[in-house]
Amino acid sequence: MSNDVTIGIPLFRSEKYIKDCIYSALAQSYPFIDFLIIDDACDDGSVEIVSQIQVEHPRGKNIRLIRHVHNVGIGETRNHMIAETNTKYLFFLDADDVITEDAIQLLHDAAEKYQTDMVYGSHNQIDMTTGGHPVSLTIYKQRHFLLPDEYPTYVYRKYEGIQAPIWNALINVEWFRSTKLRFLPINYWEDFALTMDLATYTSRVVLLSNVTYYYYRHFDSLSNTNDSNKFSKEMIMKTIGAIDDVKQNSDRIKQKSYFPGRMVKVMMTDFYIVCNILKNKDKIQPSFSKRELRDIMKSPLSFWETISLKNRKPENLFLYMLGVLPPSLSVGIITILGKHKGLI
Repeated sequence: MSNDVTIGIPLFRSEKYIKDCIYSALAQSYPFIDFLIIDDACDDGSVEIVSQIQVEHPRGKNIRLIRHVHNVGIGETRNHMIAETNTKYLFFLDADDVITEDAIQLLHDAAEKYQTDMVYGSHNQIDMTTGGHPVSLTIYKQRHFLLPDEYPTYVYRKYEGIQAPIWNALINVEWFRSTKLRFLPINYWEDFALTMDLATYTSRVVLLSNVTYYYYRHFDSLSNTNDSNKFSKEMIMKTIGAIDDVKQNSDRIKQKSYFPGRMVKVMMTDFYIVCNILKNKDKIQPSFSKRELRDIMKSPLSFWETISLKNRKPENLFLYMLGVLPPSLSVGIITILGKHKGLI
């Protein structure tokens, strides 16, 4: 049997973590795997470690290393992986994370049994900034979504419907390419817009209760915002831009029953971002004005579109109002609610 799964690892400044990551991929019990590593113009010793493993490991011959001349960011690197994958399935693995030995076997078995577009495994988050303690264990209830609109209805039913990152999902490549969706060319939340929209294109998804992925938060991770150096206005604006992309990409699903839930989820993401900005306002340079914070909450819907929604109207109307009220009043309400929720 030829290999039918690709594990794709984007590589950039991962010298401290890439060995553990690759060895967890090479240790898979499922035997039919290609390993695609794309070096996004690393300027540390990451590539040398990969090259050594290629030579020394029994499965090293199945590692394909592609090198970028210039750094293009993780979003474009993942897009490159989509183009380069030659197998039926693709699994994204971040270079500072690891997977369990049976991860691909479990995901592949479910994908073949149910002929899925995607299979998600459960995952554990480990915070290395606080001594390597587990901080979040996401265990999905074993679920099979095999009917049109069943999966997006589940995703948008509440804010925590499904993870935003693309990792830990075994994806059918032919289906993925058919959606025409691609990652945004940014380095943080580059997968949010894609995963939010991807749900609307699929009708066959399986969630597994098995933990297959360990996500690590390091001091130097892009996702670690505890480092005061990460609180730049430019990075935050790029995150907001990713959410705006989701806001504007909704016309084709406005008549779907799950659309109001999608709007709540997207607008609540903006709400949490504004709360985080307010919480860390002394660390952000340059600072945000109240008008800028209010404008983050702008809904893509008009007032009449909002009150015409068939469900979840009160939530959407309230979130709509936060984007049109006077800036001081809007930010004041967000501050009160954020403190009540323990976000500020």
